[in-house]
Amino acid sequence: MTFLNPLVLLGLLASAIPIILHFLNLRKLKTIEFSTLRFLKELQRTKIRRLKIKQLILLILRILIITFIVLAFARPTVRTTIPGIGTYAKTSSVFILDNSFSLDLSDEYGNRFNQAKNIIRTLLNNLKEGDEAALISMVDDVNINELSFTRNLEILNEELQKSKISLKTANLESSLRKASLLLDKSINLVKDIYIITDAQPNVFLREDKDSLKLFDENTSVYFIPIGFNSGKNLQNLSIDSITVITKIFQKDKPVEIEAHIRNHSEKDISGALISLFINNQRLTQRIFDLKAKSQKSILLNALPPTIGANSAYVELENDVLEYDNKRHFGFIIPDIPKIALIGNKDKIKYIATFLSAIQNGYSASTNKFFEPEQIGNINFNDFDLMIFAGGPYKDSDFDRIRKYLENSGSVLFFADDLTNRETFISGMNKLNVSGLKQQKFPNNSPADIISIDKLHPLFEGVFKGTTDNKKIAEKVEIYQTLSTNSGQSLIEIPGGSIINEVRIGDGKLLYVAVTPDLNWSSLPLTGLFPAIIYRSSYYLSFKQEIGKLAIVGVPITLNLPNKYSSGGTFRIIDPRNIESSVQSVNLPSGALLRFDNNNLLGSYIIKSQDNVPITLLSVNANPTESNINNLTEQEIKNHFANILNKNVNFDVIEDRNNIIKGIERARTGTELWQLAVILALCCIIAEMLVAKSSKNESFAIEK
Repeated sequence: MTFLNPLVLLGLLASAIPIILHFLNLRKLKTIEFSTLRFLKELQRTKIRRLKIKQLILLILRILIITFIVLAFARPTVRTTIPGIGTYAKTSSVFILDNSFSLDLSDEYGNRFNQAKNIIRTLLNNLKEGDEAALISMVDDVNINELSFTRNLEILNEELQKSKISLKTANLESSLRKASLLLDKSINLVKDIYIITDAQPNVFLREDKDSLKLFDENTSVYFIPIGFNSGKNLQNLSIDSITVITKIFQKDKPVEIEAHIRNHSEKDISGALISLFINNQRLTQRIFDLKAKSQKSILLNALPPTIGANSAYVELENDVLEYDNKRHFGFIIPDIPKIALIGNKDKIKYIATFLSAIQNGYSASTNKFFEPEQIGNINFNDFDLMIFAGGPYKDSDFDRIRKYLENSGSVLFFADDLTNRETFISGMNKLNVSGLKQQKFPNNSPADIISIDKLHPLFEGVFKGTTDNKKIAEKVEIYQTLSTNSGQSLIEIPGGSIINEVRIGDGKLLYVAVTPDLNWSSLPLTGLFPAIIYRSSYYLSFKQEIGKLAIVGVPITLNLPNKYSSGGTFRIIDPRNIESSVQSVNLPSGALLRFDNNNLLGSYIIKSQDNVPITLLSVNANPTESNINNLTEQEIKNHFANILNKNVNFDVIEDRNNIIKGIERARTGTELWQLAVILALCCIIAEMLVAKSSKNESFAIEK
């Protein structure tokens, strides 16, 4: 039994008043005048005994009158039906609707989301006068303070009608916590929660695995799964993720990607079609087979149609669930890099020859050549890449280079034999190239390359047919080096490295431990040298070629290079091609750009104020929503056993045809205040009759 107004029970203290008055009457002496003792003998002992019993009955009745009146105001209620007495207990009901996109598929009963809404309509129609209800969508950004109960079922039906499928991921526990806070505001005894979902595994993922147990003993939780009774073998393929294999993007060079496909159904699928779109143009497609409950990766490549930002996606042909048939990504094909080549004519001639090849297909050259003594007059920020091919350098030059690197700059630096060795070593220490040591090899026995990191983006795809680091196609004669162990070693020789990658802030530096001429090695005459010059010009000069990835509705913060942070305003072009401006937070490390409203599937293009594409943010649906298989009834019960108080009534209702009957068996309650009022009236009548009878007997005794 539960009392809806428990504070009124303090009124039971008033039941002590009749007891106090009873004992006060016993202590009061009453003088009765009589003429002779012979009248005492005439009193019958039975009448005195009867009078005492009636006085005791009066005491009990008066206590009961006060007790029943207090109980009536306290509104005692039981969660059962007592025929003929009491009244129906008013109910507070919370309906939790799963509106994630996994419900937007159809089986033999129709669209599952519509099935879910129809079940809620049926339950709403079953509510009685005085009941209150509220609707919570699992995928919802509504604050708990905006939720409330209503007794107007028309309002709830309208709200239900407006409910739509969301691209975000459902969160059951978050909805249950909202329901718990909402039910705390209810004064009704019977509290029911109805969960209508397809029972996907991802719905049950817990964000806060704490020890908090939800709801009290007066709450019932009814889990109504959608699709449990379906006998239809639904087939669904999904694109779980995409891996962009290409690391250096260049004009007129194909982009290669790997799409990871999963078959969620119980049946093998053959002849499925997958296509690659770039800027909404279908550029390639493949047909594939995939066994039941398995996954595979499919390689696709295409030639991007344009320089700059490219929005791309991979798409499957239609199946039961369309939302997971498309996966977005993005990349930038950089324009020709602006390169500053620094060194005297004898040092730069080989580099200049190969840099000119980069200009092919472009109308104007962007390469600039400078003598070492001009370094102080160069605006480093005007260039995407600085190549230092020979000095002599001054100590102050290294300070400027470091500052340029910290500001997201890119540098290709060759060892130098024209700068004072002490000045050079000290300057390279400023660039995090430390521990330089000189190695010399005999002219008749020069050193050769022993390994190349062929998986590094600088060399990826250069050596066709093998990724074995020790298989070198061409001999390089090396007579002298000024090598370091700093950073990442890319090419190794006996006793050290000749190419290392070093990071300073957002900047990248490639250090080549030989001079760019023939003084220290034969490297400029080999096929490896133009590959280093050509690919490093793209690898070093562009930082954000591959776009970032995000899950729809999940906020993300982009850390943009410091070189773009001036002004703090960026242009954003969303998937609908609508442009807006966003203000960033500028930090010493760069600009922080936060996306809180990435609710559209597709690629957002981020550009600087001067319309230079910086990166892309590709937003996709959570791949866990693609799993159309549900948990078993026992798995569901095990999950709720961990989050519900042990006295909470929990039931899984699978029979869609008897949902109302199944719920009615457990949700009925009875209020007993009317019974308490009736009993109080009966006690009052009895008290009046007994009091009148006692008064007559007392008068007779006194006579």
